[in-house]
Amino acid sequence: MNLKSNPLLRKSMQSTAYSAEPMTKAGTWSKVFTLLLLVTAAAGTTWLVVPTIGEGLLFPLMIGSLILGFIFALLITFKPNTAPIVAPLYGIVEGVFVGSISYFFEAMVPGIVGRAVMTTFVVAFAMWFVYTTGLVKVTQKFRAGVMAAMFTVMLLYLVQLVMSLFGSGLAFMTGSSPLAIGVQFVIVIVASLALVLDFDFIARQVEERAPKQLEWVAAFGLIVTLVWLYIELLDLLYRLAMRE
Repeated sequence: MNLKSNPLLRKSMQSTAYSAEPMTKAGTWSKVFTLLLLVTAAAGTTWLVVPTIGEGLLFPLMIGSLILGFIFALLITFKPNTAPIVAPLYGIVEGVFVGSISYFFEAMVPGIVGRAVMTTFVVAFAMWFVYTTGLVKVTQKFRAGVMAAMFTVMLLYLVQLVMSLFGSGLAFMTGSSPLAIGVQFVIVIVASLALVLDFDFIARQVEERAPKQLEWVAAFGLIVTLVWLYIELLDLLYRLAMRE
């Protein structure tokens, strides 16, 4: 999700001292691809290992990697100087999470992971295209609107989590009803627009000659958004499959 719209990452930006060596687009994108490669490699390895270690460990692996990834994210946030080391570790742990949750969905709907991966990259390229060509102008109102939508989604997930602990939940956040699918589709749109904010953030920080170490923080933020988009698409495709 967009770094400047994320309160945790915004704090890390404010605490990062500017240095003589500035952030560059080439440097940032090389780190984005490095993290993406780590996520992909870890996800693929997890996919292959799960049948060996036993599917009974799938959920512990999923939850453990999610918690560890959150800890690494907090460390990058409050100690941005650790990003060159912690961000790659985050990529590996996030890959384990992606691999385990992908294995879970693939077991229920064969072929769904391939469609979700392809759709994620198509959407990401489309968002990059509309941003670089100026088809979508990132104004202050646009940023505020996307940020508000992101926080609304976070709030919905938080409410859903709390309610699920008491054996309840939000009907429109689960199942495969037309309303639930519609809500999930809107969440996918929000995640897609968050990519536009990430692209814009990188461009503006390069223009403002932000410190070199922010490349890792920016790359980390973009990977977070990509993984979020992938998981939401995976969920959407699953809901659609349940109606067939």
